[in-house]
Amino acid sequence: MLGSLNKKYPFNDNLKINVRSIGFVSLGIFLFLLFFEPFNIQNPDFNNRLIILATFGAITLVLLSLFRLVIPSFFTKAFSEERWTIKKEIIIDLLFVISNSVAFTFFAKYVGRIPISFHIAIIIVIISISAAVILVVFNQFYLLKKKLEELSTETPAQKVEPNAVENPKIEFQSENKSEYFHLFLNEIVLIKSANNYIEVVYKTDNKLSKKLIRNTLKNTEALFAKHDEMVRCHRSCIVNKNYIQKVSKGTYGIKLELYDYPQPIHVSRQYSLQVKEALR
Repeated sequence: MLGSLNKKYPFNDNLKINVRSIGFVSLGIFLFLLFFEPFNIQNPDFNNRLIILATFGAITLVLLSLFRLVIPSFFTKAFSEERWTIKKEIIIDLLFVISNSVAFTFFAKYVGRIPISFHIAIIIVIISISAAVILVVFNQFYLLKKKLEELSTETPAQKVEPNAVENPKIEFQSENKSEYFHLFLNEIVLIKSANNYIEVVYKTDNKLSKKLIRNTLKNTEALFAKHDEMVRCHRSCIVNKNYIQKVSKGTYGIKLELYDYPQPIHVSRQYSLQVKEALR
């Protein structure tokens, strides 16, 4: 149950769509309060009542903008699609509901002169939850529409391109599923064990790079069960056989020399037969 909260969750970072959704939700709250009058404001002046109700909508507008636009613009890494999870989505929605409920209560009591009873408090919380839920639904609808448009604009050549099968995208994730990154199979040079982490060595744009992520080599090996390109050559190393330049005998057995990788990779006796069969 708790592990599922760390699963990836799509984050909508489209400014135009967010502004439109936030404005629609805020306007909806104003119209709901205007026509249904759940607070029963005892103010004889209609214009004053209108201003009070409009301010409730403005409070929601400000708080949604804070949590969905302002804060993500300052902490772009934390709100990136790769790092966004179900747990983070729940937390930010909960923070909005609490903030909006508290702001509504203070404004209703001290400005609107509305007596805060248990019934009124429940209405305030329900309105705040509804605003958060409607915004989430809008965002998911937009992301689904965007995904469908991407699929519909895909050309037939792209759909049947053999490289899409031969060079799949591999997703690496940490054990607690809080970190993610993707690489194409042909970009991966080797993967090494580094204490409680794995070190992924990969090549993009003719440049060799490294990336650490918290996981075990055993878990990572399972990712390549259907990909013969990745060969286990040591208890602490997996190599992409397409990057093997030379195989030779060393002091301690077989060693591999890889393209663009400066250090030789030693093959343990346990995996020597497996490596030989993979290279045939």
